[in-house]
Amino acid sequence: MNDYEQNNRRQHIRVQPERGHPIEVDINGEGFIEVLQAADISVGGMGIDVAHRFKGCRINRSVSVIVTLPASGGRGFQVDGRIRHVKDRRFGIQFVGLADADHKQLKRYIASRLADAPWSMRLKQRLGWI
Repeated sequence: MNDYEQNNRRQHIRVQPERGHPIEVDINGEGFIEVLQAADISVGGMGIDVAHRFKGCRINRSVSVIVTLPASGGRGFQVDGRIRHVKDRRFGIQFVGLADADHKQLKRYIASRLADAPWSMRLKQRLGWI
């Protein structure tokens, strides 16, 4: 499976950050504050890998997240989230109430990462499915 393939359970196509250009994530939850990097991201949420498990990282817990995309000039956007899955050292956050401007910025980032994707992914983008 390549970086751009979609898991059947997901509503949105996820992309991985370009090597050397991480997506920085400041996450604040019940009992933890961490600065991490996203493993993948979509307009609906993101996956995060951590080297350790931390207390409070449980399914359905609310978190506050600041996401800083590469080439954003260090300006991140804040969004509330909910932890949707935890497996080993990876957990997934679903975005809740993503502002329109942030949604557009995220769509532009995803489109830029899909530029080298297979034609089927680019077609989905043009049809507005992502």
